[in-house]
Amino acid sequence: MSNISKIKKPFILKFENRQINLPDELVKNIDEFWNNAIKENPNLYNGQYYVVETITETKENIQMLVTKSNYAHYLYDERVGIKQEQYRCCSPWGGILLITKDNYLVIGEMNKTTSVPYCLQIPGGGIDITDIENGEININLNIKRELKEELNLNLDDINYNIEYIEYPKKRRNGYGFLAVGEIDKTKDEINQHFEEYKAYLIKNNLEVEFNRIIFLKKENSLAQLDNLPNRKRPYLRDLIKEVVEQ
Repeated sequence: MSNISKIKKPFILKFENRQINLPDELVKNIDEFWNNAIKENPNLYNGQYYVVETITETKENIQMLVTKSNYAHYLYDERVGIKQEQYRCCSPWGGILLITKDNYLVIGEMNKTTSVPYCLQIPGGGIDITDIENGEININLNIKRELKEELNLNLDDINYNIEYIEYPKKRRNGYGFLAVGEIDKTKDEINQHFEEYKAYLIKNNLEVEFNRIIFLKKENSLAQLDNLPNRKRPYLRDLIKEVVEQ
């Protein structure tokens, strides 16, 4: 069964500025898990996270109510799992699969200092306070910010549409809004741009999220992806399959 679905009606992400209420026993378990996690990886940071509390579907649209949590809650749900649906940390996020003008798909390999070292994914990430406008989460702003942070590319220069949504699975706790975009640059141009940007980040002691960029030739991208030994985000293969076959 596919990890993603085609978006067929508009999504509206309403935001309420309050913390999700978790049972004391679950909070205790999350705290114990987090203390062990940061011993293994001191680079982890328990920052603010966002969680979808409820979803309401009408004939016109799908509305999500989003409130606040933290990264420890998210990581605990992803690695340990929370059985009670109302307490899961299923967070909205946005990302984009870029297609170069010489027909390569662009994916990133996460840096070794991240929570998922060397994992393969599209450029993108979780919601930030700057993505919230007038009580709603703007996924376009989210994708724009993440693309700038990770690849130093401007979303305004890309012909894109948000086409798919990733729904949560048992150990994958996210609502991913997945865009597909055509960029007027070749594989080599993007790779050179990224290497220069990475060197700048390292020189200035700034966070490097992607260790490297991987380019998959569109017509045989699935076979290339399957041959890579890295861990892969669950949505990645299904997204590439949809793009290749459409």
